[in-house]
Amino acid sequence: MVILKEVDAKNFDEIVNLKRESNMFVGSPEYVLAEAYIYRSDSTAFGIYSDGTPVGLVIIRDRPEEGYPYSFTGLFIADGFQRQGLGQAAVGAIMAKFRAERLRDRVEIQVSQSNAPAVKIYRRCGFKELRRANWDPDFIVMQAEV
Repeated sequence: MVILKEVDAKNFDEIVNLKRESNMFVGSPEYVLAEAYIYRSDSTAFGIYSDGTPVGLVIIRDRPEEGYPYSFTGLFIADGFQRQGLGQAAVGAIMAKFRAERLRDRVEIQVSQSNAPAVKIYRRCGFKELRRANWDPDFIVMQAEV
């Protein structure tokens, strides 16, 4: 079972030490945590846990301004835990969190179309492609209902 735990002083070290050889689509754990800190006014960093073991990290925009959708970024599953269905389970846990809160009725994410595994996971979780991102034509904006 995959659950989300807010990153705090108790689990910071285990999250920051998650191993990732490639930072192709998402930065290192240090970078993702730094980004979460910068956007802490409306976002929270969560460790992704499978059966009590930290396996990944995500930044969730869980307090969006009025008129803006939920979103998340920086989602990754650490080396050694990939290709086990944990990415899809993590997206499911994120969506369950949004459904429980019901602050917004939709979720929007941006993902590189070159990141085929992520795009496939998002589609399986109900996300539909809306458009190309304005800031980079390689990125697509995807949306799902909460």
